[in-house]
Amino acid sequence: MNRNYQKEEEFYADKKFCFSYSSLNKLLFSPSLFYKDYILKDREVRTDKHLVEGKLLHCLLFEPENFDSKFNVMPGKIPTESLKKVLKDLTLHTDAVTLADCADFVILDSLKSVNLYQSLKADEARLAKVRTEDNESYWKFLSNTSKDTIDQTTLDRSSEQVLVLKDKDDVMSLFNNKTTDFELDDYETYAEKYLSCELIDLPFGLHGYVDFYSVDHKEKKVVISDLKTTGKTISDFKETVDFYNYWLQASIYCKLVWDSMKSVENRDDYTIEFKFVVIDKYNQAYVFDVSQDTLSGWAEGLGGVLKAADYHYKERNFTLPYEFLVNKVKL
Repeated sequence: MNRNYQKEEEFYADKKFCFSYSSLNKLLFSPSLFYKDYILKDREVRTDKHLVEGKLLHCLLFEPENFDSKFNVMPGKIPTESLKKVLKDLTLHTDAVTLADCADFVILDSLKSVNLYQSLKADEARLAKVRTEDNESYWKFLSNTSKDTIDQTTLDRSSEQVLVLKDKDDVMSLFNNKTTDFELDDYETYAEKYLSCELIDLPFGLHGYVDFYSVDHKEKKVVISDLKTTGKTISDFKETVDFYNYWLQASIYCKLVWDSMKSVENRDDYTIEFKFVVIDKYNQAYVFDVSQDTLSGWAEGLGGVLKAADYHYKERNFTLPYEFLVNKVKL
């Protein structure tokens, strides 16, 4: 039996699939890559620096008590992504305790497999690029932990960002937990809340972790707040929303929170507000309010994306983006 066919059958025979923002965004960007990652389950595990730093900021702000269970702080600097691949590959092909003890040919083969340092003429020069004090420290961490590994510089920068955020009243008023143990409390707050929902007439659902949201039953208002870091400036964030499809993530979160309130009496009387809390590379922090008109437009956009996902899912066709499969695209 064809391996891809077998994997595909397992995917469809498994329990109902739920799209996250990440998987739905990947389907939107490249159906063939979605097929490889989620159906064939041939996904490369990546720990991109900006993703790790985002997780770190969330942890320090929302759940600092869990820092030690989620992160390791190593001395020295974190290697580049390409060098990370080499070092990880080495842990699979050698029992050497240190990089100095690792056979030259094993290191050189790993470098060649990712086409790293191949412009250097001498093998000694390539080996010297790998056998550094910082890489040695990182390699030891790889062998001993499944946690996210960060360096002290990254921790210091994120800790400083947390201080900036905590010093802003408009930010902390959103993230302030006011919930009491009284079961009739009119105000509820949720941080890093996992939610899932089914979708009417669609063969899949949605799920995700919502950063923070509050439900004010007295005012009949829901406020969803999503924390974002950016390597650009807050002035560029509108373009960032489009580039990374953060609008899609916001729409999914609104859908998930709304669905979680099915048992709330007079739910239709409630309004949902969405806010992006953004801190940039200069530690400028700002709360972006999303207008109701914009939220409505994003909800329509989500409907279009789900229509495309439904087509791919039912037709089992992940060769091209939806618009290329159903229309003749012209320049």
